[in-house]
Amino acid sequence: MLDRCLKNRFTLCRFRAGLAEPFLDGFAAALTAQGYSSSICRRCVCAAAHLGEWAARQEVAIAELDEAVLARFVRHLRRCRCRGWHRGYKRVRYRIPRFLRYLREIGIVASPASGPTQSALATEYGAWMRDQRGLAASTIFHALRVVGALLGALGDDAAGLDAMGVRKFVLEYVRQHAPASAGCVTTAVRCFLRYLAVRGRCSTDLVDAVPKVPTWRLAKLPRYLPDDDVERIIAACDRKSPTPLRDRAMLLLLARLGLRGADVVGLRLGDIEWKQGRVRVAGKARRETRLPLPQEVGDAILKYLETERSDAATDRVFLTASTPLRPITASGLRDVVGRAFERAGVRTPSRGTHILRHSLASRLLREGATLDAIGVVLRHRDVNTTALYAKVDVGLLRQIAQPWPGTEVSPC
Repeated sequence: MLDRCLKNRFTLCRFRAGLAEPFLDGFAAALTAQGYSSSICRRCVCAAAHLGEWAARQEVAIAELDEAVLARFVRHLRRCRCRGWHRGYKRVRYRIPRFLRYLREIGIVASPASGPTQSALATEYGAWMRDQRGLAASTIFHALRVVGALLGALGDDAAGLDAMGVRKFVLEYVRQHAPASAGCVTTAVRCFLRYLAVRGRCSTDLVDAVPKVPTWRLAKLPRYLPDDDVERIIAACDRKSPTPLRDRAMLLLLARLGLRGADVVGLRLGDIEWKQGRVRVAGKARRETRLPLPQEVGDAILKYLETERSDAATDRVFLTASTPLRPITASGLRDVVGRAFERAGVRTPSRGTHILRHSLASRLLREGATLDAIGVVLRHRDVNTTALYAKVDVGLLRQIAQPWPGTEVSPC
């Protein structure tokens, strides 16, 4: 692999004699697998070789490399007079951390010490949620974040928890976060206290100390976009964009199938059943569902796979646009959707991916679909969740709304 990056045999021989030589071939192969171009691989390998030569003169072993040693090397670059290494120090400083990460991945260099460790009680509770309840990793992560804050504020001893402390923690924690997350916080604390109570580690009455957050189901109108705006957003992907085919395919999955953002970023190559014209989706609670794949959506995904998607060591369908190539994340998908809104010039009540899901449900309802049919498409377990879309036709609601008895009120 090193022979492909370096054509000059004298430079190649010098690299072979350096301290970093045993790892340069693997480093070059790892960069290539991540999607880096041959020129970037060559520059990164040269930076790693320079680091190896300098470390040898400083009598620093490869296994002793860390951020402090790299900082010393960067300071050396400013006054470097090493043969063949007197230029481009500003760029080298951004390439050598990749070599350090590679050495840590293969176990040559020890990983840095992590932050505060999770308490034993939180670890035990997380394992119980995973093994006994079968919760998704994201659900466990958010729950443990609240539980960790609770134990950090009140102590790791479950027997020392008291009603006043629990109530004070919840009120202060909710005050520091978004109001919409208050219900999730109280639910996480209440479930954790029930877990402790069942195992006899705290009083059963402690659950009642968690304050209740008032919620009103179906109290809000769903946010959605008109059909014309949705089409403008999808068409905006044809304009200047680094990855227009990928962006269009993801937006079509959101707008035509009503997938959640997590469904799109988690989609794998094996989930698309081309012969049957279906796509397998693993939604909440890891429930698998097969949805029909419309021709427009299938063509968009196929065009992206054949034209734009690079080869990478992952079976995820949608990858990042820049190297190193990796599966796109939920935040990356939100950025794609937000940029599509801006390019289309559409003002939206919400910039998240869920608004396209709401827009699909609203369109199906206006076209005469029943709530049960919409619930099947959106994969709702509770019909009350789908009932939210019964209020999207505000004009019809104005016609059937009755005035308050004994008073005259203006239309809604």
